[in-house]
Amino acid sequence: MCGFNLTQILLVSYFLVLCLASEGNAVNVGDRGQDDSVDPVIIVPGIFGSQLDGKWNKTTSPHYYCYKTVPDWTTLWLCFQSMVPKVIDCWVDNMLLNFTENSFRNRDGVETRVNDFGGTGGVEIIDKNGYYPYMKALVDGIAAIPGYEKGVNLRAAPYDFRYGANSPTGKLFLQDLRQLIEDTFEKNKGRKMNIIAHSMGNLYMLEFFKTVSSSWKKKYIKRYIAVSGVFGGSVKSIRALVSGETESIPRVLVDANAVRAFQRSFQSIYWLLPRKQLWGTDEPLVFTPDKNYTVDEYADLLDDAGFPDGREILKTLDGSLDFKDPGVDVYCIHGSDIPTAAQFRWKPKYFPDYQPNQIDGPGDGTVNKRSLELCKKFKRLKDYKVYPGIKFGEHMQILLNPDVIQYIKDVISETATSRKLKANDTELVF
Repeated sequence: MCGFNLTQILLVSYFLVLCLASEGNAVNVGDRGQDDSVDPVIIVPGIFGSQLDGKWNKTTSPHYYCYKTVPDWTTLWLCFQSMVPKVIDCWVDNMLLNFTENSFRNRDGVETRVNDFGGTGGVEIIDKNGYYPYMKALVDGIAAIPGYEKGVNLRAAPYDFRYGANSPTGKLFLQDLRQLIEDTFEKNKGRKMNIIAHSMGNLYMLEFFKTVSSSWKKKYIKRYIAVSGVFGGSVKSIRALVSGETESIPRVLVDANAVRAFQRSFQSIYWLLPRKQLWGTDEPLVFTPDKNYTVDEYADLLDDAGFPDGREILKTLDGSLDFKDPGVDVYCIHGSDIPTAAQFRWKPKYFPDYQPNQIDGPGDGTVNKRSLELCKKFKRLKDYKVYPGIKFGEHMQILLNPDVIQYIKDVISETATSRKLKANDTELVF
């Protein structure tokens, strides 16, 4: 079982801001339908927003005190006890992905699964002990609307957040998501879906909408509610790949290089790099004593940071970096006016193994403003809401904001009043 103490909770709370977090089968709702006066909801979480289980039978381990064999499913993400110094090496070794033959897979001997696909338990609380809520306030808020029932017409689609959408694992998730939508449609008397996505979940939804026809969308999708969408990438992901993202936790508490090892192995972190459509080739994002780097030079940056495999990993993203209209009604929500990493500057002898100085710009604390605002380009944007300040609009805090939860409830209940977009709100230039 996962133990915890206050220090560990604080550590992981900071760590989770990266992006900054039961069973693996869908909930069986049988043939019963719920109140057919409400439209079903399916929630797609962001990176680190799905519980992951693992079991393993390995021939090696990083330390003598790391178990080589765990025959029963146990918690991988999130387990506070695994985050303590030294023990974190055991956990990292099980979370790492291997990149071979241009493909990602678990470490040899390791099996993983997501929790409660089709239910909501795998996204409400990120740790099974219940100390780190994620979607719980939103889920409980929707469940309070008469007619909604968890696992019946209020469901979630957790996924293995280590992978990008164009990986075999990512493509399988997109197939499972389609099946979940169609199954929920049938079990609820043909009511169309409300899709609510957060953070990287919005990238997955854009990829999903590419895989289905206009007629399919018209039949199954009522609306798509995008919360804190990282549509154009996030500068913060650069630090994760170069030096490890630990949210300024001292090295004596968390080894950034250990964290960097598993972050570099996740295809999804590369998927979150700032897009060329938004950041110009004359706009350096990284400054080092020897060289500066732009969006055109990620491969060189990773080479110089001592990770040449990054060049090949970047090629695996082909086909998943374009920004395409989802072709459904969209409601866009995000925060603003919060200092957000815009550039990084490494001092002499700090690159790449020590943390850089951060130069801030506008955003929600994790995602840059220009990336969040890309939703204004959607052709069927019905409403656009911005919540300024850390308390109300920070990337994770926004999910706890009572006004945001009430707004989403109003939208799915069709009682919301849309804000008229100004003429220049959609004038974003690629």
